[in-house]
Amino acid sequence: MPVRLNLTALAATLASLLLLAAPGAAQPRPSEPEITSAEPTEPEVAADLFRKSPYLFFPGVASQMTVLWQLSATDTARISWGTDTTYSLGSAPTVEYGFDHQHRITLGGLSAGARYYYRVATTGAARSGSFLAAPAPDATRLKFLAYGDTRSYPATHDRVAAGIVSTYTADPEYRTLALNVGDLVFNGGSESDWSTQFFSSTQPNLRTLMADLPYVVCMGNHEGEGLLFVKYFPYPFAGGRYWSFDYGPAHFVVVDQYTWYGDGTSQLRWLKADLAASTRPWKFMLLHEPGWSAGGGHANNTPMQNYLEPLCEQYGVSIVFGGHNHYYARAVVNGVEHVTTGGGGAPLYTPVPTYPNIVAAASAYHSCTIDIDAGTLRFRAVSADGVVIDSFTLTDTTPPVATLTSPVGGEDWKAG
Repeated sequence: MPVRLNLTALAATLASLLLLAAPGAAQPRPSEPEITSAEPTEPEVAADLFRKSPYLFFPGVASQMTVLWQLSATDTARISWGTDTTYSLGSAPTVEYGFDHQHRITLGGLSAGARYYYRVATTGAARSGSFLAAPAPDATRLKFLAYGDTRSYPATHDRVAAGIVSTYTADPEYRTLALNVGDLVFNGGSESDWSTQFFSSTQPNLRTLMADLPYVVCMGNHEGEGLLFVKYFPYPFAGGRYWSFDYGPAHFVVVDQYTWYGDGTSQLRWLKADLAASTRPWKFMLLHEPGWSAGGGHANNTPMQNYLEPLCEQYGVSIVFGGHNHYYARAVVNGVEHVTTGGGGAPLYTPVPTYPNIVAAASAYHSCTIDIDAGTLRFRAVSADGVVIDSFTLTDTTPPVATLTSPVGGEDWKAG
């Protein structure tokens, strides 16, 4: 059948296009994408204003979750959320805060352990994710993940992130927390490093991970003065860059080793009071420079040994997660497990398995899974290739008698 052209309509269309292309002609501004009940697409188009895609952190309140993102220019945004992709529980506009087009909103009234879906829309694009709300305070089961030292090699980091995504996709009970022991980027004072090494769109697995799991990260030495660290991770700090929170049956304390924590300091007093007050059956410490590791890069951190280890022993900290050395290692000191999980993307070091108190070590990119079921904790360190490189089980959470092992090795607390 022959095609008939409407020459009058065609001429009008061509005239409109020529007018829009004329120098100085006003360009129409795309309207905000309509929020519908369908699963949204995430277009990568020229008008996409997302500079840093939405990511999560847990603000320390069981019924809340915080969503953050950054745009490349001043614009409004809208977040919608619900228990499915109709996002029927709520929708709210957001405006930027600070001086660099950042947005943040804390969702409240969440039901313990429920899964929530959210969508953030702005001019030309939208991003979506989902998360599990924190478990109830009396929960006896918890699964979470840990890794760190993700700087320098973003493609390698993304490969490790792919393993984490696979873990919580296969077992949704791991859709809880991702702990990171610091050194997210090589130069923490460089916006370029944050954009290319950690928040880059070329890391699709990491973008998925951070959209689905609240990120809990401690300060590393490569975060420098910490100004950009705090900018992108504005946790409810108790002081410096240290804080703590409860999550189901677990208590987590995040240490800032670049705010001094020796005798008489505010941080050490706070740490002691915080651990003493916790009634959770499982306690964990997150820091960057481990007290006991396997050499091959950095020596054991003596301030951790002298000031923090006695608190761990006295108040029943089960595992201390550290990094700094780019490999996996585990030391056991007076009943406390010291895990070095520095295989998140930085150039690997070679551990020395004969270092004091070391019971396992491997030069491998990896992440860790922790599975708590009432009085039993099962731990696994899994390489980026899916090979289990270490595992152990804890069954007794009764604090041992506090006796300090003599420090071995050592480095100044500011050393990098």
